[in-house]
Amino acid sequence: MNNKSIDNVKNIVKTLNEQVPNLIKFNGEVAKQLFLKDEFNLNGKVDISVERKFLGEVLKHIPNIHRIILHDTERASSQYEELDFSKVTHAEIFDDEKLIMTIIVYDVENEEWMFRWNHNIRLPEKNIYFHSIKWDVDYIKPEIVLMYELLDPIDYHQLPNYRSVIDSLSYYQFVILRLVVGDERINQALISEKKAI
Repeated sequence: MNNKSIDNVKNIVKTLNEQVPNLIKFNGEVAKQLFLKDEFNLNGKVDISVERKFLGEVLKHIPNIHRIILHDTERASSQYEELDFSKVTHAEIFDDEKLIMTIIVYDVENEEWMFRWNHNIRLPEKNIYFHSIKWDVDYIKPEIVLMYELLDPIDYHQLPNYRSVIDSLSYYQFVILRLVVGDERINQALISEKKAI
């Protein structure tokens, strides 16, 4: 990512942290690095998660110079009225033609987070994230990040680091991941990571 795009990502994150800090949770590589090393690295594409009912509020704080594409389960569009908002899965933020941020939408019912691919998998919403005291940001727990990365077709555009994250999970976190994605998918991910390195 070029310096202009990195600066734009940092500006978006700064604005969101100032305006709507309680509505966003860092996801993807940023969340994994916060978990593994307590590092808050914004020098690449940034993924955040937002509860569906707050997506509009968060999008209001993305500067108009960026192109926003919403994706639902059937199509993608920058024209919000063309999509079924209840089916929006994520939004992509572009700096010129460079993808700089993905906003992943999640649903909550009765204060329980629901896994997008199986609404029977639920956790109390307060149990899906950690808080970094050092950086004063919330981030999605690593087992949930991996659930999406291993099963979700969203292209996360990052080098895999499954082994280091999986090795750092507690027994409880690993069991949750394993129950959701299965041993075969975990093993496939570890093999593909080894090939990518």
